Amino acid sequence: MKKKELGFVGSVEQLAYVRSSVLSDGAGRGNRIIDVNTGGGLQFTIHPDRGMDIVECSFLGINMVYRSGGGTRSRLEYQPLGTEWLRSFQGGLLTGCGMRNAGVASGECGVHGRLSNTAAEDVSVSREWEGEQYVIRIRGVLREYRMFGEDLRLVRNITCIDQSNIITIEDEVENLAGQTDYLQMLYHCNFGYPLISPAVRLEAPEHTVEARDADAAAGIAVWNQMPAPVPGAVEQCFYHDFKDTAEMTLNNSELKIKATVRCDTAELPRMVQWKLFDHGNYVMGIEPTNTRISGRENEIAKKIARAIAPGEKIKFRMQIEFASTK
Repeated sequence: MKKKELGFVGSVEQLAYVRSSVLSDGAGRGNRIIDVNTGGGLQFTIHPDRGMDIVECSFLGINMVYRSGGGTRSRLEYQPLGTEWLRSFQGGLLTGCGMRNAGVASGECGVHGRLSNTAAEDVSVSREWEGEQYVIRIRGVLREYRMFGEDLRLVRNITCIDQSNIITIEDEVENLAGQTDYLQMLYHCNFGYPLISPAVRLEAPEHTVEARDADAAAGIAVWNQMPAPVPGAVEQCFYHDFKDTAEMTLNNSELKIKATVRCDTAELPRMVQWKLFDHGNYVMGIEPTNTRISGRENEIAKKIARAIAPGEKIKFRMQIEFASTK
């Protein structure tokens, strides 16, 4: 809305609102959540106690995301070693992976690191007029710390404008320790049914596509398509490397809805595509990242891990946009 329209409403909350609450039942009991309604057809929920992840999301009343069978989970269930991360994986629009490992388990770092199972502090919500735009901003601070070891501080800002259907995620990571560390970040965007169906196509500007392994190589000719669920199907992962604009769009011709993930390539030069069409595990992940998800120790040894010096700050920026194609 514009300021000149204020005379038509008693409160801006008629058109766009933010609402904070605490879950009272189930495995996620006690989790803080923040519901956002932009007034343009987009609704989503932020989970500050789960790494400031964005979990639930709908557009025009239609679900956009994949949710894992475990549903909403408490971070207190987190088990860090090996693949135990999967026990508390919630799915949803954005699962943060990092900060010291994103990808396969590596040494003391389990799959996808600790970020999604870290509680945010200094959480705040602001709703302000910036010129003619009514801007909603949710901020939270996340720490990965060990005495005599790592000390990484992440400040996340999630921003949207009323009547708009774009979510902007901006992270700033600072190394507060006295020694150089290695920073791995992956923004695990998990899209699901009904957006993801055989009617969806994955579209992108010209770029390179690489299969991660033999399973992915078997499906590389149809990387941009999604079959119906196949019981026992195994996941396929593809690396998408971009020169200029990193952007991928899921376009569903039946729903007449599309979802676009875009990011700045300065620090997020690559997107990993996670394609899984197993029965009950039907998901297309679009994942901006600065890694090759091959594990922290492996990437340090190959000298491809992103170093972060003491006192250095690194910024990441990405957007998720929804639109009707009717």
